[in-house]
Amino acid sequence: MKKIIISEYGYIGCDERKGKEKFIHHTSLSKKEFKELYDFWLNNKETQKVFEFESKECLKATNYVGVIQTLSLSIEILPKIYNGVDETKIRTIFIEMLKTIYGLNELQINKAHLSDTKQDIFEIFITLFVEEMNKLIHKGLKNDYILQENNQNFLKGKLKFSEHLKRNFIHKERFFVEYDDYLQDRVENRLLKSTINLLLKKTKNHQNKKHLRQQLFIFDNVRFSNDYKNDISKINIYRAKHYHLPLELAKLFLQKFSFTSMSGDNNVYALLFPMEKVFENYLEIVLNNSKDILNIDKIIPNGGKNEYLIQSDKCKIANLQPDYLIIKNKQNIIADAKWKLLKKCEISSNDVYQMFAYLHFYNTDIAYLLTPKIENSETKEFEYINSNNKIIIVPLDLEEMITKNHHKLFFNFIKEKYE
Repeated sequence: MKKIIISEYGYIGCDERKGKEKFIHHTSLSKKEFKELYDFWLNNKETQKVFEFESKECLKATNYVGVIQTLSLSIEILPKIYNGVDETKIRTIFIEMLKTIYGLNELQINKAHLSDTKQDIFEIFITLFVEEMNKLIHKGLKNDYILQENNQNFLKGKLKFSEHLKRNFIHKERFFVEYDDYLQDRVENRLLKSTINLLLKKTKNHQNKKHLRQQLFIFDNVRFSNDYKNDISKINIYRAKHYHLPLELAKLFLQKFSFTSMSGDNNVYALLFPMEKVFENYLEIVLNNSKDILNIDKIIPNGGKNEYLIQSDKCKIANLQPDYLIIKNKQNIIADAKWKLLKKCEISSNDVYQMFAYLHFYNTDIAYLLTPKIENSETKEFEYINSNNKIIIVPLDLEEMITKNHHKLFFNFIKEKYE
């Protein structure tokens, strides 16, 4: 299988495209390889969320980050802060953001996971699942009382009288009974077995295959889950806390809560996340982690209201919901997460108009645009004409935030102005 790495909004095709190298990593395929990808893209609505049509010889990635596997291709899409060189660092930043969002911070990613060039984001998550499953199996699988119904040669439990008469009119020596049996075939184990079976078909790592086969054998007395959504709703994690991490990873693989579903074809699998939403959710956690340091009273996601600039019984236009409404000393602070690579005065007119509406609606004078930090980016202030209102662009160093345990200790612009 050929492995390819591109970035968000990167181009992948079999033609020679020039002048598109800025903040992306351009990759060329053979005509046969591209036809496989293009044909699947053409016939799959979900894939059309991940790639846009550029030409019959080229597709352009959108804002999804992760991995998509076809029959002969494994395409890893990295965040657009990837510059074609430091893929290990960017991959680490992205995975650490996902761990924080999904409550997986107990998972330890070591250098071995990242130094292996064959380990893309998908394979790293499979390796983490395998490791957590080994720990779980070492502690022991949990049993549960499972309701059974059987026609057998001895009386056990409760006789199901009507069914007994129907089935055993001739065979007087048998009993149709209902009883509880103490088995491993509980809902959590079914979900884990289904995940093992899925990943065994998808992993390309020899060690992962070996461990997954061993794990599947241990679950021999457990059925597969036939309804992931229903079974997930029945999980009782408080009865088996050491199941937490394996089950959280199983949810990602089986139901893909956060990314597009492409599991209908046995030859295709995708683990993809909308990067704008990842960034927005991650910063919400960072802000909440920093509340005490910044003396913030409250952080309200999406502004806490569902108001529009134009609002009537028949029409609602221009939603007024900033990503975060921060309350500090009874004052409103507006902040929006923008997954954009901004340098100097590269701010869109739409952002300017949007921030202006927020400022007036929430009766405050400064709106903050929180963006990822890239080379040469710095804090910038923009003041509206004939007004005291400002937009302040604040580039955030994601690597530094992660090393400081997901705290933004240098959100000092909030602390200094609103004390």
